[in-house]
Amino acid sequence: MRSNIRQLFYYIKPNLSYFVIAFIAVLFSALTILLFGRGLSNIIDSGTEHDFTTKLLVAILIVLAISLTAFTRLYFIGIGSEKVIARIRYDLYSSITNLQPSFFENTGVQDVISALITDTSVLQSIINSSLLTILRNFVILIGSVAMLLYTNIQLTAYAAAIIPILLIIMTSLGKKVRSYARFAQDKLSELASFSEENFRSIVTIKSFVLEENEKIRFKEHLNSVSKSYVKLVLLRAILVTLVITCVIGSLVVLLFFGIKEVLSNNITIGELSSFVFYSALAAGAINNLSDNISDLQRGLGIVERLFEFKNMKSSIADPDDPIKICSVQKGISFNGVTFFYESQSDKPALNNVSFSIEAGQAVSIVGPSGSGKSTILKLLLRFYDPNKGSITIDGHNIKSIALNDLRSLFGLVPQDHMIFSCSIMENILYGKPGAEYEEVKQAAISAYAMEFIDKLPDKFDTFVGKRGLKLSEGQKQRIVIARAILNNPQVLILDEATSALDYKSENLVQKALSKLMQNRTTIVITHRLSTALKTDKIIVINHGKVEEVGTHDSLMSKDGLYAKLAKIEWN
Repeated sequence: MRSNIRQLFYYIKPNLSYFVIAFIAVLFSALTILLFGRGLSNIIDSGTEHDFTTKLLVAILIVLAISLTAFTRLYFIGIGSEKVIARIRYDLYSSITNLQPSFFENTGVQDVISALITDTSVLQSIINSSLLTILRNFVILIGSVAMLLYTNIQLTAYAAAIIPILLIIMTSLGKKVRSYARFAQDKLSELASFSEENFRSIVTIKSFVLEENEKIRFKEHLNSVSKSYVKLVLLRAILVTLVITCVIGSLVVLLFFGIKEVLSNNITIGELSSFVFYSALAAGAINNLSDNISDLQRGLGIVERLFEFKNMKSSIADPDDPIKICSVQKGISFNGVTFFYESQSDKPALNNVSFSIEAGQAVSIVGPSGSGKSTILKLLLRFYDPNKGSITIDGHNIKSIALNDLRSLFGLVPQDHMIFSCSIMENILYGKPGAEYEEVKQAAISAYAMEFIDKLPDKFDTFVGKRGLKLSEGQKQRIVIARAILNNPQVLILDEATSALDYKSENLVQKALSKLMQNRTTIVITHRLSTALKTDKIIVINHGKVEEVGTHDSLMSKDGLYAKLAKIEWN
């Protein structure tokens, strides 16, 4: 926990001036409130109208000072907290985007979004409402106790008897509040992940008439969230109730003994009023401190969760002394590669796979679903590292190449079109940020995308909607191809690039791909053997192993798995 607090202070430090100004305002606010109590006593005990008027004016000035310091505190703590949270969000985003892709396969995206947006918003609220308010209430509590001692030591002794009880209550219950706050936040994140998954799969849910079933599952998650928050609310309610009960009980006792002191002429009515004021002030400070500590415990639980994400390190690391490769001169080789996914540690996704791809060669990797085709792609891009064997480019192990340099060699055209919520121009520019308009236009022409872009009212500036919802599948794929053309990669990877298209769209996309593949090392991952016909070599993968390698004609003559798959497809 201390390390998390140190990390939080690391973000506060550059913006310390805002917090210092707010801190000074808090101190001044607390002191002016304490002065008001003495002013109240003097007003009540004033002997003349002149004294009363003067002291009333002083009291009014104190009230104005309290208001001004409250504004200063809220304004500067607000600015400071926004700067702190903005930096935490940026660093959290940077850390998460640097993680290996397997992290996103094993962790719900909504969990990450919840940490990035929801948790940080809650933390900001706690910083605004509790961080310096704790100091204010603590100063008021100490100052009130000092003024109580100054006014009447005997009455103060009665009041002090309650403090150890309050400290025990706040300390013991505060730890439980923090623990349940973390638990409740995790349950809320699970609910968000479930909701996101359902909304993304709404077509599937409706097609199988599973709405009622999913409502039941949603309710189960909802009940889990509700139960966790009920426990949290119950603990906080118990904490605050016990504190209030102790405080009010002590005030009643103080009033009883205070009136006896007035009747015995040991204190004046003004002093008793001042004593009651400071007692109420101290009681309010203790009550507020219990709330503040409860909020801070919750905040510490959130900080713990946030920095768990932020401090994660990618399992795919850059080499200490990377070699520089800007092009593929000889080729790519898989050498006895074996790989297991963590979720299937008893069954290899690839088992002793070896093959080579010469520079400038077009190679298809085909096989049944689940045979390991996409795993080859993930290993080549170092989304994962093999458990055994090696992958080389021009004889160099890809682990010896800097990740950015390695991935810059490849241009990926995936089945999932990867269209971003921005304009067509911005989507294509992902291939080469900073490219000139003419370069983008030429890429779009080569991808046969201009035929529909020219018909749009805003042309390249057309906003495509979330995940390209305003475009057809064929249009989206041609934008992705234009992006790859603009990128001009050394090695082109086509991962089921036409599997989701209708005949007309596929024909246009195939034309665009043919242009893109010319004089370029190309890896085509497909289950459509008609696509494989146009490549120089075909590698057949089955159950994680290389079953056959050859051209279409040579593989058909062997009458092996490829020939069987071909007969099934063409029949």
